[in-house]
Amino acid sequence: MFNSPSPPRPAASIPKAPAPGSIPQPVSDDGRPYARVPDWDNIGLFTAGVAVGAILGAVVALFLAPASGEETRHRIAHRVRSIRGDDDIWDDLAEELDRAAAETEKEEEELKEELKEALKT
Repeated sequence: MFNSPSPPRPAASIPKAPAPGSIPQPVSDDGRPYARVPDWDNIGLFTAGVAVGAILGAVVALFLAPASGEETRHRIAHRVRSIRGDDDIWDDLAEELDRAAAETEKEEEELKEELKEALKT
């Protein structure tokens, strides 16, 4: 065929390649492996899977959160401040009062609109 000096070997005598993703381990005389060689392909794949899972979990948690975004951000900021020790009761009270005032104003506007609609009819 290519002017090879030796005849072609039968298929049974060709050594088989190891399975993809596996690395052959060196074996001692008694049959036990010397050391384990890490398979970096599988380790990288596992790490990427964990990272993707964490990101998807965070996104799903944000979409399915029972509170509004503003309230969730407030709770997170409050917890971070309490962990750092910057928690001041007066600042918390001021924030709570501001939030309550904003909600009251919003409800007042909605009631005024409903009253206007009711008076028109």
